[in-house]
Amino acid sequence: MNVSPALKSLACDHDHYAKTFNIFLKCSQEHECMVEFFDKELADILARIGNGKSSMNVLGVGSGPGEMDLHMLRKIQEKHPEVHIMNDVVDPSSDHIGKYKELVSKSQNLENVSFNWNQMSSQEYEQQMKEKNDNKKWDFIHMIQVLYYIQNLEETLTFFLKHLEQNGRMLLILISGNSGWASIDKKYGTCLPLHNDTCAVISSHFIKDIIQKMGIKCQHYDLPSVIDITTCFNEDSEEGTLLLDFVTQTLNFSKSAPPSLKAEIMKYLRGPECSTVKDEKIMFNNNSGAVVIEP
Repeated sequence: MNVSPALKSLACDHDHYAKTFNIFLKCSQEHECMVEFFDKELADILARIGNGKSSMNVLGVGSGPGEMDLHMLRKIQEKHPEVHIMNDVVDPSSDHIGKYKELVSKSQNLENVSFNWNQMSSQEYEQQMKEKNDNKKWDFIHMIQVLYYIQNLEETLTFFLKHLEQNGRMLLILISGNSGWASIDKKYGTCLPLHNDTCAVISSHFIKDIIQKMGIKCQHYDLPSVIDITTCFNEDSEEGTLLLDFVTQTLNFSKSAPPSLKAEIMKYLRGPECSTVKDEKIMFNNNSGAVVIEP
């Protein structure tokens, strides 16, 4: 079955994406599992960057509302308390940039951090740097749940690796190959707008293989988590409707999907390939994977 012309990728509408993403964060454990990884694993990795410099450059691509960015900046501050941090933020969503700025304004102990805001996509930022012949390098680059929206993965990874300091590190976080997302892609990847000019469903294990084939050293970490998708099965729930858009990565899925396809996907979402049922709640497998590149 081919993708119905009525189904549009969620990535086509940045504002609607931001709304669905906020619901996703509310219903998922994703940030909790990332924070645990930052505290237990990433902190020691960040301790090894910088080469004793008085200042460091950090780049966040697809930073979202900023909660995870600030947590990582705190870790750099803990490991390098005397260092000034220049933090470059790249995100195409005005909603995300606005929330990030608001979060910074309310946060304490950021006196040694400067922020440079770039409301644009990763590709636009990359093109801007090329046009300006900008040779800036970063000590730490992170791209969290963003590589799905990159058209030429190897070219983009090569570009940013070229701008990584000699002792720098790059962090990539994506869905795991054993997640519910991967199951949906395997079963319905040809029916939903999961692979097109704006996005593609790829896993952390897939990215790890690409990086290793490039001859670059990297380490993979598992980040287990779930999403409570119970409200997706309540047609009167606005929150559930938005969450369903995010889970299917489809703009207005409930209204635009052909009825037979919608019924089939809803049944699959609550099945064992994607979810478990606990205390009458449907918990979607949201496992992710972190890939740390150490050139």
